[in-house]
Amino acid sequence: MWSFHIPTMVHFGLEVVKKHADFTECGSKAFIVTGKRSARASGALYDVTKTLTGQNVTFVIFNEVEENPSFSTVEKGASLLRNENCDFVIGIGGGSPLDAAKAIAVLGTDPEMTADDLYSGEIEYSLPVIAIPTTSGTGSEVTQYSVLTDNNGNKRGFSSFHAFPLSSFLDPRYTLTMPEQVTISTALDALSHSVEGELINNGVNPMVKGFSLKATGLVREYLPRVLDNPENLLYREKLQYAAMLAGMVIAHTGTTVVHAVGYPLSSRKGIKHGLANAVFLIDIFRRISSSAKEQVTKAIEPFENLDELSEFFKKLGINNFSVNIEEEEIREWAEKAAKAPHNQRTPGKLDRDFYERLYKKIKGMDE
Repeated sequence: MWSFHIPTMVHFGLEVVKKHADFTECGSKAFIVTGKRSARASGALYDVTKTLTGQNVTFVIFNEVEENPSFSTVEKGASLLRNENCDFVIGIGGGSPLDAAKAIAVLGTDPEMTADDLYSGEIEYSLPVIAIPTTSGTGSEVTQYSVLTDNNGNKRGFSSFHAFPLSSFLDPRYTLTMPEQVTISTALDALSHSVEGELINNGVNPMVKGFSLKATGLVREYLPRVLDNPENLLYREKLQYAAMLAGMVIAHTGTTVVHAVGYPLSSRKGIKHGLANAVFLIDIFRRISSSAKEQVTKAIEPFENLDELSEFFKKLGINNFSVNIEEEEIREWAEKAAKAPHNQRTPGKLDRDFYERLYKKIKGMDE
């Protein structure tokens, strides 16, 4: 027995905001959540504000979302939203603005709520959220997840059915302005979602399996093509479609310890999220394969084996960075990884010693 449900209406195609967005259905005043660059550089912000103006919907722009959005940022955004009496939220950008938009939409409904309350499991309401991605990676436009950075610098994700976007508008034109390293990292994030989700799914849900197989295959085929021809809109479209499918996968499965292990590298050391996943994925999957080889083999299809996937990563240069990790950090991160809820979704038994070895291996890259 299996089930599949995504409550988000997805609109996909060129000039999709101009052709299909009816913001009057969402409310009378929009709160636009963005970062500093991509929403404007991609043309997405222009398309959205022009459409809003044409539909006589007023708006406020909050463009203070940083990479790995903080508790303080989403609380500030929610306060501004309430003060401006906005009644729906539009997130434009990569995963950080989209995740922040979801959090702000929840916090904006209750002046007594803090970011900590998002993790209480008692979210009852959210303002409508419209998601417009400018990267091809997180799949946040079709998931119920939002990952924030708490006041101690730790990445923490919350999940709620109310956090699903009401609608998403995916226009591959908005991804043309991604720099090469962002293109690589976000595509690796999508690939990580796809294979991790299917490892958890283990073929139980045929739709999840189908989406995973398609998403992994698209990244495998089209990421190298995009890097060779970054202006090719068709190739960009394939990657954006892959990221969306991979988002639908993890909406039903969640992610494995690959994500839990990678979080400190991005929140504490500034390594981009998709890259932080990729540097650990092969070693973790090899360990899992020792007791669940067939499960791993099926999860990474159409890659034939982990050696082929490893070679794919190497060609992308995922190990070409240096990071200084102190011994105390290794012990702290390994302890947190061993206690992360992701372990419950990951086959096999992975203990603190294993995680310490992973971090020590990464530390040794620059030695």
